[in-house]
Amino acid sequence: MNRANIIDDAMASERFLPDIGEQYKKSYEAMVIKISNSLPLNRTEIIKNEIARISRLIEGNDDLKNDLDTLKYLAALQVLIDLSKQGWIFEVQDGVLTLKMENDNVDDKAHIRYRLSAERNAQFRSKSVQTFIKTLETPKEYNGDQISVKNLIGDANYLQEAIKNGQQICAPYVQLVSNSRDEKTGYRLSDIWRYFRYTWSIPYRTMPGRNLFYLVRDGLQTYHPVIGIFALGNSVLNLTVRDDDIGWTVDAIKKELERKNRVAYCQQTLSETGGNTVKVKISTPIETDHEYQQRIEDYSNQIYPLLFKNINTAIDEIYVKDLGYHRQTKYPKQECIDSLLAMSEGLRKLAINNKNNEVNPNWEEETQSTLFKRKRASELAKLLTAKRAFQLTTGENDHERLLNIMSSEAGRKAVNTALIANRKCKIGSNMMEIIVCGSIPPYNDLLGGKLVSILACSPIVIRDYTRRYEKQISEIASRMKGKKVIRDSRLAFLGTTSLYSIGSSQYNRIKVPLENGRFLKYRKVGKTEGYGTVYFSTETTTLFSRILEIKDGGKRINHVFGEGTSPRFRMISRGLSAIGIRADAFLRHYSPRIVYSIDLASNTKKFLMGLTDNLDYAFDINNDEQIFAKTDELIQYWYKRWLLKRLTTVDIIERLSRFNVDDFLLSNLF
Repeated sequence: MNRANIIDDAMASERFLPDIGEQYKKSYEAMVIKISNSLPLNRTEIIKNEIARISRLIEGNDDLKNDLDTLKYLAALQVLIDLSKQGWIFEVQDGVLTLKMENDNVDDKAHIRYRLSAERNAQFRSKSVQTFIKTLETPKEYNGDQISVKNLIGDANYLQEAIKNGQQICAPYVQLVSNSRDEKTGYRLSDIWRYFRYTWSIPYRTMPGRNLFYLVRDGLQTYHPVIGIFALGNSVLNLTVRDDDIGWTVDAIKKELERKNRVAYCQQTLSETGGNTVKVKISTPIETDHEYQQRIEDYSNQIYPLLFKNINTAIDEIYVKDLGYHRQTKYPKQECIDSLLAMSEGLRKLAINNKNNEVNPNWEEETQSTLFKRKRASELAKLLTAKRAFQLTTGENDHERLLNIMSSEAGRKAVNTALIANRKCKIGSNMMEIIVCGSIPPYNDLLGGKLVSILACSPIVIRDYTRRYEKQISEIASRMKGKKVIRDSRLAFLGTTSLYSIGSSQYNRIKVPLENGRFLKYRKVGKTEGYGTVYFSTETTTLFSRILEIKDGGKRINHVFGEGTSPRFRMISRGLSAIGIRADAFLRHYSPRIVYSIDLASNTKKFLMGLTDNLDYAFDINNDEQIFAKTDELIQYWYKRWLLKRLTTVDIIERLSRFNVDDFLLSNLF
């Protein structure tokens, strides 16, 4: 795969030259010629026909089912189908297939929905999904009434009458999803959530790790219809704009050591240009020399010892009996680090077909598995390298030592290692991502999305998360330490990203007043283009899995603890590389997204940095009465601030009159 330069009419241009072996090159070249001679709307059909031809060959020949070149060719064709659905445009230049992503597609909402629709719609071709949907849409008898999922969709006529008569419009409440049955309809709560999740434009997939799923329901209507749904999932491990904002990066430390300035802009007229002006940046200090020196000294006195402490704490969390390292070693030697790196590399080649004992595991046995011995050797080498860098750093005080260690590449790597050591603990235990959040019609016209966004950060959610996970064993940490590890699991932070580059209307301007001048606020902390796999089909990932298994002599990606984050991402990334395609080009979203952060305590950042062990919520997390009262305050604020105001800005009655519950049903999609 040769990389081409970005050109004027396209955000990206990539030559598609897969490594498919000699026996299929002629077939591929012939297909490319057909594509060059066809209309754009017929090009995917040409690729599908070639997929069908190769599939027939495989069905009639058992040897081809495990032939690497055949599988690679079929995977390359399947990737082309996926990319065409994502909006990549096919062109043939000098006999070579070139894929382009145009600038005018990347920010277009309709186009982004189209890119997501292919895999989403594929779900509805599944017989099991169709059966599930039909089961919920088919009326059944429950408590003497005929019930279907339609009873869980808000009655627009009821809402209209309440608005016309000046009555209470809705009575929202939060409901944690479980496998128990709903008292109003008899459906499992998990099935109700799943049905409404299928209405999202992003394909529905189960997520490993920690999860919480919620319904927001309306207690005023008979069957308590669903106003909206939300879900929390594991936080993204690496997100630069978020980590900068928290203080978890070397750049964040550099920024703290700089003098704080106020930046303003003005227009300045250029002399001898006939009045032409330019925009000039003016930077003015907002702290005196004394204030600046005092602040950075105080900061250094906190952060430098903390960084060194992070490293020693992380070393203590590693089982070392079989690694040739003694905990009493005050000054680690480079020979020890080199030995650990060699050990890790040797074990890496053996780490295939990994399995974890997930039923009453013996942690000391688990930590000595090939997978975790390799991880321990690699991690210990990294930590000892950082420890040596700190020990070799000189200075008369912490401020000088911090400046000195930040002045070299090796020193900055050591600082980064220390920051990551703390970050790993916090991300896995005290942070979550809002992975689903939105309103269900007809409540979307009542700004139900704002309500759901607020309730995703409510005291009830913080309490539920803490109670569910406060005694949960950390699987990876326990396997690294060789004994049971239970992390602090108080929820301190939520993050999320917009689907579109212009942001999310339901998150914008959310700033709910709390006690003591505090606010519950969705803060924009930056943009990330990011990478993802949502656009790649099940057919593609299945082929990649088989290709990698043949190449590796076994499975390196087994969806077990310790192999690494995001197995699907690693599978597709390695799969693309295995067929000779530059992975980063086609895993990029090509659609910038806004990153939002929500601090759930007044001292969230200090807690996440490790500067305090306390979390200052606006309520007592052990007092259910307070928790329900504070959550109700959030609901009432939404009702007055957004819902009632909405009635004065748009014709809600007219909008609700257009809503037809039958048009909303998922069975319309198949």
